[in-house]
Amino acid sequence: MPTDTDTPTTDTGIGETVDAVHFAPDPASVDLDCTRDPGTAPDTPATDTDTVQTGTVEGGDDLDGLCTGSTVHPALLEIDENVRKTFQLQDHPEVTDSIREHGVRDPILVVRTLDGRLIVRDGQVRTLTALACDLSEVPVYIRDFDPSVDSTEAEIERITEQITLNDRRIPLTNSDRAAGIALMLDLGASPTRVAKALQTKRDEVKLVGKVGTSATARKLIDDDDQYDLAHAAVIAEYENIGDHDAVRRLLDVRSSIFQFEANRIAADRAEQRDYLAQALPYAERGLGILTDYPDLYDTETGLLCVAEIVDADGNEIEFATIAANPGPWLVWLDRDQEQVWVEIDSGHIVDPDTVDWDTRERPDTEPADGLRHAREVEQRDQVLPEYFLSREHLDTVGLRERPEPEPDTATHEGTEPGESADAGEGTEPGEHATRFGHVDAEQVAADRKAAADAAAQAAAQAAEIDRAARRRVRELNKLGLAAKATRIEFVTRLLARKTPPVQAALFLTRSLLADPGLPGEYHAFDTALKLLGIEGYRSRMDLLATLDTTKPARAQVIALALVLGGYEHRADKDLWRYTESAVRRYLGFLRELGYTLVPVELAALGEVKAIDIDIDTPAATGDHDADPIADADETDSDAQDLPAAA
Repeated sequence: MPTDTDTPTTDTGIGETVDAVHFAPDPASVDLDCTRDPGTAPDTPATDTDTVQTGTVEGGDDLDGLCTGSTVHPALLEIDENVRKTFQLQDHPEVTDSIREHGVRDPILVVRTLDGRLIVRDGQVRTLTALACDLSEVPVYIRDFDPSVDSTEAEIERITEQITLNDRRIPLTNSDRAAGIALMLDLGASPTRVAKALQTKRDEVKLVGKVGTSATARKLIDDDDQYDLAHAAVIAEYENIGDHDAVRRLLDVRSSIFQFEANRIAADRAEQRDYLAQALPYAERGLGILTDYPDLYDTETGLLCVAEIVDADGNEIEFATIAANPGPWLVWLDRDQEQVWVEIDSGHIVDPDTVDWDTRERPDTEPADGLRHAREVEQRDQVLPEYFLSREHLDTVGLRERPEPEPDTATHEGTEPGESADAGEGTEPGEHATRFGHVDAEQVAADRKAAADAAAQAAAQAAEIDRAARRRVRELNKLGLAAKATRIEFVTRLLARKTPPVQAALFLTRSLLADPGLPGEYHAFDTALKLLGIEGYRSRMDLLATLDTTKPARAQVIALALVLGGYEHRADKDLWRYTESAVRRYLGFLRELGYTLVPVELAALGEVKAIDIDIDTPAATGDHDADPIADADETDSDAQDLPAAA
């Protein structure tokens, strides 16, 4: 909307339809001296020769005499005919707030008639707004009426000018506005100050400020309707720290699963930071840190696993040997599939049986004798280091590659231990005779070496398959965590409503009939509180006490939260492993509400197989637009096909 339509909300009686409004202070008595206090009424009637004192510039060089501009009391302005015939002032509260905060900044175009009246040519809404806000002055730009133009031509000129001025204003683009807000924040203005100045919300200012710092994000909010401010702000954050891979991934993903991909990237980056933190002690001891598992068949790197290396006496390598000369060594940190319980302060692994788990539900109680409080422990990944050394460094550290197995020294069939088979007739040196004929010792040794090589290769392949299987499980669990974070965000927004969705009644009825104990399951209530946005510890009785003042529709939302809390707790990171009816019912309900399921969730529904999920590009797996499940109450199907090592 053009800026000239600045329209106020007011309680002074001008919120009604406005049509050619006239204000009746004597316009002939307007004093246009810009040095007069604009808050006072003019005392001397104006004459036809009155002019506005704006200063003069001689030779175009002296700017000291320029006036800052004329201002008048808005009641002295008269609104006559205007092309804008009908509008509602109360429809534009943001304009009212702006003028109340800053005053009228854009001068009102006024035509002064021969009898001294001041007629508003452009700016009737600004004038009305100023009156509604009780402003004592407004800036004006005054032109004198030309009596040589006949009335018909003058009217045509008025209409042309008013339409042109309103139609030919170029508004700020979203990206221009974002860049401006970002600059204000960078200059030290607080989000609260900017929000007040621009009549917007503080949270929106923070989002727009992030977008304004990124050229890519600014372009998106102008050119692409699929990105909202929140999406563009995420892209801006990654671009500002130089994470171009994250920006590329977010730009390539469909908008319906943008938040899932954003959560997935955030989890990846958190895992990378955690990996480097876990690797720091090894780096401090002088070892090189591998960020990817090495290709042991790459002849250029020539890396050997520590299991393939022995010392000069043929003994296996212990960590003490590595720590004595760490420079040439590299370490890769793998994670065990099973997490371990550790003491938060020390990081030491603890036996779960030494924890009083009742204190997790009742954190204010003391643990039983001989047990520790649940808040003192947490689950963490178990790190498994694997060490590597380049072949070229073997001599440097005094080590050698593990030798091939010695040939089998078992006696030939029919020969006593300690005796050699007699060479038969025609037996050449280097050959042995048995009752089955001559045996070529070199061929036997070659066969044995080939068998040993084949066994070693098979073992390496088995280890690689096992490693790949463990990686697949780990990556699927990571996808499960990203999906869980995205679901929680969706459900949290859903439960912030004052009324439940229309699908909720049938869903609640089915859920309570099929899973009557669901709201009472372990951690179901805690999850429900989280989904409701309730921070800190609250008991069921605390929540019950609030219901007396809760409106019925909101109470239904709380009931929905109690059920969804139970379902969400069941739908953990490994939901892709099994197709459980309760989880299927939950995911089907969310899909009805517009939530887009991702591959690990589709696996939980049985619509894709976990083994078929592309763990590197999961969004490419499965049909995300499949119809909602027909019946979630069927008997649970078998577990999903899993990698052998899982």
